Amino acid sequence: MFVKVTKYNLKSIKAKSFKGNRLKKIAYALKGYFPHNYIESSRIIIRHPKRRDWRAWVNLRQESHNFLQKWEPYWDIKQCNKSGYMRQLKTQRTKAAYDQAYSFLCFKKDSKVLLGGINISNIQRGVVQTCNIGYWLGEKNIGNGYMEESIKAIIPYIYEQLKIHRIQAFTLENNIASRKLIEKVNFKKEGVLREAMKINNEWRDHVIYSLLLDDN
Repeated sequence: MFVKVTKYNLKSIKAKSFKGNRLKKIAYALKGYFPHNYIESSRIIIRHPKRRDWRAWVNLRQESHNFLQKWEPYWDIKQCNKSGYMRQLKTQRTKAAYDQAYSFLCFKKDSKVLLGGINISNIQRGVVQTCNIGYWLGEKNIGNGYMEESIKAIIPYIYEQLKIHRIQAFTLENNIASRKLIEKVNFKKEGVLREAMKINNEWRDHVIYSLLLDDN
């Protein structure tokens, strides 16, 4: 599959760009120092969320609630609204400012319709250089290979721009579609973590997968 990765303006998201006292760092975070470029593949555009995306995000999450709640931490559909999106966006920008996590939305390249999202979280530096990857699609968008294409497109960004050595993915044992997806993009199964995450208000075992820089 042809994948084109654009250049990123990393000076706005590297942790070392946020020098100074605590209040200065918070001010930078609230301004939303996300890069303005994007990643694209043959059918998908991947970029950081913006304020104007709230309506598409709310609509897609609300109409997919019954589908998504089986695989995600509990969230109240009544709080899936504009104010909830803006609170989440503020948190995402703060985490990006401190090099803790980065959030992305995936859109169809031709129509700019929102398909789903990818989250790079739990970034650990030093001798570890690892992160977790999570992903979701609106129910109406599954079965078309959109997330497989999106993950393939974002992996070079994670390695080359974020300088990560190991990417981890956690999936529920019974989420067969997610496990097949992560295996198709070359992640290797490592084992099962008991009650690793609370999904829909219930502690659940998760299968852990990983992808190393040298695996691709």
